Amino acid sequence: MRCVLRLSLALFLVQAGFHGFTASVPLALARAGRPDGEIGVIVGMAPLIQIPAALVAGALVDRFGGVRLFIVGGLAYLGSTFVLLIPGLDPATSTVPLIGARLLQGIGFGMTLPATLSVIPRLVPAPRRGVALATAGASHNLTLVILPPLSIVVLDRFGLEGVCVLVASFVVLSLLVVLARPVRPLPATSGDLGEARRKFGFAYRRTWMAPLAIVTLFVLHWGVITAYLPQRADAAGADIGLFFAADGLFVLLTRIPAGWLSDRVPGVWQVLAGIVLTALGVLLVLLPPTTPLLIAAGALTGIGAALIVVPLMLALSERSSDADRGSAFALFSASFAAAIALGSIGTAPLIDGLGFELLLIASVAALVVAAFVALADNGLGARPVRSAILRGP
Repeated sequence: MRCVLRLSLALFLVQAGFHGFTASVPLALARAGRPDGEIGVIVGMAPLIQIPAALVAGALVDRFGGVRLFIVGGLAYLGSTFVLLIPGLDPATSTVPLIGARLLQGIGFGMTLPATLSVIPRLVPAPRRGVALATAGASHNLTLVILPPLSIVVLDRFGLEGVCVLVASFVVLSLLVVLARPVRPLPATSGDLGEARRKFGFAYRRTWMAPLAIVTLFVLHWGVITAYLPQRADAAGADIGLFFAADGLFVLLTRIPAGWLSDRVPGVWQVLAGIVLTALGVLLVLLPPTTPLLIAAGALTGIGAALIVVPLMLALSERSSDADRGSAFALFSASFAAAIALGSIGTAPLIDGLGFELLLIASVAALVVAAFVALADNGLGARPVRSAILRGP
């Protein structure tokens, strides 16, 4: 587990390149007088480009290894901070540099997360993969706990330039952690899954479809919230940073228990429980924002996310071999990105006409559909083989 912990630390640090701007960019744009539609488009550029970036990264991870792609993703994050540090950049008028920075952030996310998740399962024996994946996921969510509120404090004191310096420092540290000592995976295994279909170097298996569909339907609400909730909370005097902190903190606290459960019980029950809790959290956001309400909503969505995501990651790991796991987790990352892009950019033409509340209600309907997909997938309802291995004869 030492390699798992070290790679998880690197993931925590490098994801500052994305989550350092989760709250600070929409707030900077709103304070500069940008309308909601423009904010949604600019913010949504990162998840939009993350989709093709993750797909390309999947094929490259399968061929060159996850550690190399992790480094490339970190360099993309650094590039985004350099763009935002261009002299004279103004959030009120500098649309092209802002879009360019968000594109680089999306590329960084599209590479670093699937690269890390593809390596983690090969660092431990199969019976411990649930906990290992949960550990890596927890480190990612720890970034979400710390960076949004910290970035708002820095934004208030030093502006967007200060946020860029903070983010760049975290990313450089992550690259140093990865480069300090080589990661040594266990020997590759192919199992009895057979060879996956490939096109242009990218692998795909039909068994991945249900987990990826659940991810897409579940994450839609997050695109709406990240694009439009920060400015509404700020206008009402509520602390949006604490919403993101609560979400990330409770994901962090729930990840390891969710991984332990995933190694022992059918994943469908965790997914259904997570969907219910997430729906409750989203419904709370429909109320006039106050800081305590946002903290409660963030706690519910955080617990729900951990319960949903961990068994889905484990399902993808089990339904792929070492030769195509990079593609599996690239599609996992791309599904997240597609849902966030749809919730932000896709709703930009609708936000003025339909309103924030109606769009959130639509995202709750998507959660209901995700529950039916989970129930229809036989693999999620099966008893984990790992539980028998853990108990022994």
